[in-house]
Amino acid sequence: MAKVDLHIHSTASDGTRSPRELVAMASEKSLSLMSITDHDTLDGIPEGVDVAVELEIELIPGIELSVDLEERGLTAHLLGYFPGVDIPFLVNGSHSLGKAIAYVQGGRSRRNPRILEKLADNSIYIEMETVQLIAGGDVIGRPHIAEAMINAGYVGSTNEAFSRFLAKGKPAYVERDRLSVFRAIEIIVESGGLPVMAHPGYIEMDSETLRGLFERMKGYGLAGIEVYYPSHTASMITTLLSFARELQLVITGGTDYHGRSNEPHPLGGTEEGFHIEQEDIKDFIILCRDHSRR
Repeated sequence: MAKVDLHIHSTASDGTRSPRELVAMASEKSLSLMSITDHDTLDGIPEGVDVAVELEIELIPGIELSVDLEERGLTAHLLGYFPGVDIPFLVNGSHSLGKAIAYVQGGRSRRNPRILEKLADNSIYIEMETVQLIAGGDVIGRPHIAEAMINAGYVGSTNEAFSRFLAKGKPAYVERDRLSVFRAIEIIVESGGLPVMAHPGYIEMDSETLRGLFERMKGYGLAGIEVYYPSHTASMITTLLSFARELQLVITGGTDYHGRSNEPHPLGGTEEGFHIEQEDIKDFIILCRDHSRR
């Protein structure tokens, strides 16, 4: 069966592979469908789409937005897929999606100096210019700061940087501005997209509360749930499948591939381990094709 991967990150956010490299890798692995879903940016989409046309692989433009759940201060990620949407329109910053991206990216920009200040309070001295060079013009995030810490010899790995300093609850963690999940759903829909809740297994809610959240989100236009995800347990998948069927939401899945050396799952997954087959997400594919014809 043909494999798919609908959750992939490039160098446009915190991935290590360019959009061109990712599409070439997907082609080599004979994926039938892929999506580049960078954090809070569409900057990698034009290159990815151009290469996908060259290599004759189907690519759905995507994004992963950082959102507030308005539930006990919880945060999460919301995927947006844009099948059939005109690329120049999609990457134009003048419409609601472009403005939302600018707001969220501004939150990152306001956050990063505060992280460096907190690191300095812990005798770790990193200059913003150093982080900018590492990011190479891409959206700066904590992984770039972690890399600067490694290069300066303060920590031995990205995992150590996060577990000791950068993760939530650690000395250099700083919250940042996010969109309300309900407004983010509306913005994706207004921009011709399909909103999908990313890796809900990370959301710290009991099943009943989570189902209620999905029901509220559907009222704003939620189209689907990312059911198939590497860290989702079998019982979580069963629960999410039942929610999707009950609420008539489509099912998606992806590896959340970033290209890091310590990632357990490669782009597209593996034959023996985690992977998603086209049949697993057939309703999403049908919805995308219907959407493209509008």
